[in-house]
Amino acid sequence: MTHPDATRWNARYTAEREEWLERKPRQLLVDFASQLPKRGLALDAAAGVSANGLFLAQRGLHVIALDISETALKLAVNRARALTLPIDAAVYDLTSPWLPEARFDVIINFRFLARETIPIYQQSLKPGGWLFFETFVKTFQDLPHLDYYLDPGELLRAYQDFEILFWREDLKPDSGRAVAQLVARKPAGSMKG
Repeated sequence: MTHPDATRWNARYTAEREEWLERKPRQLLVDFASQLPKRGLALDAAAGVSANGLFLAQRGLHVIALDISETALKLAVNRARALTLPIDAAVYDLTSPWLPEARFDVIINFRFLARETIPIYQQSLKPGGWLFFETFVKTFQDLPHLDYYLDPGELLRAYQDFEILFWREDLKPDSGRAVAQLVARKPAGSMKG
């Protein structure tokens, strides 16, 4: 039996293929790129066609792309192969996550929220590892699927023990929705979140 989210996203990536393939990496990631490690392992969570992962791979990182959509990941892997970039992909349900401890140098999570990932990302980053997290924030209680939205300040509180390099919570003009953005580093002496 196929996961209903996989069915929905596979259909969307099939129908909107070219639009997705034209996407550029998130500006937040681009802005900090020069400070990121030039080697190591990065996780692109809820990767889609992995525009962000491809960007990191071009900068020297080996990328693991996870997404519920097999269609999106096939597009990502085909692009990576054409560019001879180090990206591996796996169809994965991030609402029931498990990741190895202290394994990733960079974790990116853009426009996706499964609260179950928050402690997993904390423990899966290596000491000194980078986290990029951007997702939507609740502004009204009548929004559909409230579980897909953070409470105001929730993301910052979740990573309060990390070194916060960038934090913003505001209305984004491109979507009209409130968005929280966080760039943080795991403390160098920390093995766990």
